[in-house]
Amino acid sequence: MAHHRIEPRDFPLPDIGDDDGLLRVELAGICGSDIHHWDGHSAVIRNVPALLGHEIVGRIERVGAASAKRWQAAVGDRVVVEASFGCGRCEWCRRGAYQMCADEQGYGGRLSAADPPHLWGAYGQFLYLPPRARVHRVSERITPAVGVVIGAVLANGIRWVRTLGNAAIGDTVVVFGPGPQGLACTIAAHAAGASRIIVVGLARDRARLSLAHDFGATETLIASDSTVADIADLTQGRMADVAIDVTASPGAAGQAASVVRPLGTFVMAGSKGGAPVELPWDQLVAREVRVLGVNSHETQAVRAAVQLAETGRYPLDRMLTHRLPLAQAAEGIELVRTAGASDGVVKVALDPWT
Repeated sequence: MAHHRIEPRDFPLPDIGDDDGLLRVELAGICGSDIHHWDGHSAVIRNVPALLGHEIVGRIERVGAASAKRWQAAVGDRVVVEASFGCGRCEWCRRGAYQMCADEQGYGGRLSAADPPHLWGAYGQFLYLPPRARVHRVSERITPAVGVVIGAVLANGIRWVRTLGNAAIGDTVVVFGPGPQGLACTIAAHAAGASRIIVVGLARDRARLSLAHDFGATETLIASDSTVADIADLTQGRMADVAIDVTASPGAAGQAASVVRPLGTFVMAGSKGGAPVELPWDQLVAREVRVLGVNSHETQAVRAAVQLAETGRYPLDRMLTHRLPLAQAAEGIELVRTAGASDGVVKVALDPWT
């Protein structure tokens, strides 16, 4: 992949030893961050040829004895794979924050496909599993459509809303943005026991907002100049215990920050593509609001996401609205880019076998 260019390439399948493995990819989700890579606005462009794809579900194709024991997975098992695995040597990996690896060791273009064994992303039929790969086996009742939203979508929501946001039983949670990550945050808030979950979207988000209700939202709002006042009315002036902005809109950030109660939490998740953002600084200071930037997931959140998906409590398969062949990867990325302009696009994934 180069700037606005994707082309097919063939790589040899690597030899698998005692401590690594090979995944047969079933589906690869297209993340909103893939748009930044596609546009050349990320560090991935320096790794061309870059193999995208960090939302991963598939079956174990080959596995060494040591890795099979470590991952508790055998040939033929369906698994989800975390986006990051880390170098294991830098300060952040030693702290356990491997998703912040200084060497950016992970999938989706962070390692160049020019470097053997080449298969460093899920936009392909096979994915290499190094010894540090973080692999989670799921049951056969987890379909690929569900599996592809577990690792880097639902797990993100759980970590952002519950683990870091501390949403708890009886809380009011407000989610700005009903895209895949906003819907995952809605599920996470509902599973955490929040009594009121308000999801804010645009007029063209009616199908997504309807899905938010199915995932646990108690109210949905169409964003407007009165959004903050509307939330004050709904909460009798108490406002939100936790508010999270998962939109690409710079304007949404200020509204999200303004709906947090004193001593509440404001979670910043949506990338603004470098656009300037205005926040109600004095209000955040006066209310002693806890402000958190969040990015990606980690093992505990993925394990929780697997357990939640296994219950079948939420219709996660409905999040996947578009499944395209691998040859249409560019069209898929553009579909994600323009999802906000149409109603009905939620999650797009690539099937490398069609």
